[in-house]
Amino acid sequence: MKVVGVADGTKSETVSERESRTELCRLLSDPHFRLTERNRNFLTFVATEMFEGRSATVKAYTIAVDVFGRPDNFDPIADPIVRIEATRLRAALAQYYEYNMEEGRIRIELPRGKYVPVFTRTPPQAEYFRETPAVPEIGETSNGWRNTISKRRLGISAIVTAAAFGVIWVAFVEGPRFSEKPSVAVEMKLAGDQTDIEAGSIGDDLMVALSQFQTLRLSAMEPIGVGKENAAQTAAVPLFHYVRRTTTPYHVILKYQPTETVRSVWWQIINPVTGESLRSGIEQIVLDQRPEIEIRRLLIAKLATRFAAPHGVINGIELTRELATPTLGSGCVLRSAMAVERLDASELREAGTCLDATLLITPNDPDVIAERAIVLLETEPPEASTELTSRALDLANKAVALAPQSDRAGYARMLAQFRNGQTEAASVSGYRALKLNSNNSLIAARLGAMLFAQGRWAEGYDLAVRAGENEPVPHVDAGLTLALNDYHRGDFTEALLRVQQVARSDNYVANILQIAAAGQLGNATASHEAAGRLKQRGDQFWTTFRSNMTARHYTSALIDQLGAGLIKAGFAPL
Repeated sequence: MKVVGVADGTKSETVSERESRTELCRLLSDPHFRLTERNRNFLTFVATEMFEGRSATVKAYTIAVDVFGRPDNFDPIADPIVRIEATRLRAALAQYYEYNMEEGRIRIELPRGKYVPVFTRTPPQAEYFRETPAVPEIGETSNGWRNTISKRRLGISAIVTAAAFGVIWVAFVEGPRFSEKPSVAVEMKLAGDQTDIEAGSIGDDLMVALSQFQTLRLSAMEPIGVGKENAAQTAAVPLFHYVRRTTTPYHVILKYQPTETVRSVWWQIINPVTGESLRSGIEQIVLDQRPEIEIRRLLIAKLATRFAAPHGVINGIELTRELATPTLGSGCVLRSAMAVERLDASELREAGTCLDATLLITPNDPDVIAERAIVLLETEPPEASTELTSRALDLANKAVALAPQSDRAGYARMLAQFRNGQTEAASVSGYRALKLNSNNSLIAARLGAMLFAQGRWAEGYDLAVRAGENEPVPHVDAGLTLALNDYHRGDFTEALLRVQQVARSDNYVANILQIAAAGQLGNATASHEAAGRLKQRGDQFWTTFRSNMTARHYTSALIDQLGAGLIKAGFAPL
């Protein structure tokens, strides 16, 4: 995109979009440019609209509503706020460039009668230019969020020093977006009969369950326009942190449909801006001997998990969009969770970079801090405990301090405590996190795996079963715990079947269990298959088996049982 500057009827040299964005960043960061906060937002808004190709929509009405927070019924004739503030902005720009303009520099102007800025270049008459503030290097990759960190691995102090100008530089020169949690409005359609009271109660309880996940923001039942949503955020966010924040709106419609044999809720997710139907489905609980209150609890749990869980529908839609156009903020957390699940080394490194960049903008976001702790823990295998695990615990504790009601923060602290050998404290943290959100099957799955590893067989098994109640595909930890339980009970056939269903060739314990179960059954094919996967990674597991399992805090009784299976498979652990 080329920005051709035209001011006072005189056409100047063509100015590129990148040069225009750079000048805007430089101007906004210059302490000599004296402007009120509202007019900084004014200039930022109209410039961003121009860069995004929406100049034609920049009118007094849109500025009044999107920048100055005026209501939808704003009348520009009765309320001249935009004209008044535009006059002040023009005067501030003229005064600044009168005393600070240098030859060859790009200049920003707001022509009278218009609200779209123009960028002009003063013809150079000298060979010198004032030195501009130093900024972090910007990478050349297409993924905007990656460009927030210098190609050189700056130290933390250098990054913090550069953050003041660097955040604005990245926002306007490279154009990354900062995504907020999706905004969700829930509507329970009433049938107008005797079921309405029960339907209303289900709707109320579902709102509570959704809020416990803290992966989305609940909003009022009114149409959510993208422009208005962004305007509210822009007004609330200091300009210094203005990085084109975006929030995706969703409208969830529910219909309660009880019969004599089942309790059902039909649902549909709609984009309220476009009216597009994104997903639909039905959740059912078959009536049996359980009390009605328990049936309702299970139905609400299934609905809440379907919409707000990490693998839920809304996060799935968000992740698909995020993979196509990466962002900082909430989108970064989603991609990080995917990297943790996949245990891909390069994805984990990128997730760490993205989370660090996000923390420059929102240093006290408990979700981002907690996710950063989780990524640190997954960066190295459990047997290679280093200072990273201590740092992860510090971050997790900070997340809990900032948001004591956050199940994500509690989950991060549980993981960090367990990795640091604080197994009893980890179980307390895990149960507390599960109490904060009883429908979070990820917490139940990982806590169950931890407890089973320590020999708390019944607790671990029950939590693994619980983790699979509302998930169509059980978490790896839950499936592995159930397989270990079968092996512990001596049901080696079922153990081998379950661990193969887990289908995680990168999971150390899953491979060990497959070798052991196959060894107990005399299944050489299955045992050598898993052994081959470990050997491919350069793991001489028969020499490190006991130390590795001990580092993962497995009880000696279970280690001995697995060791017996390894011996029968032809691998004698040392």
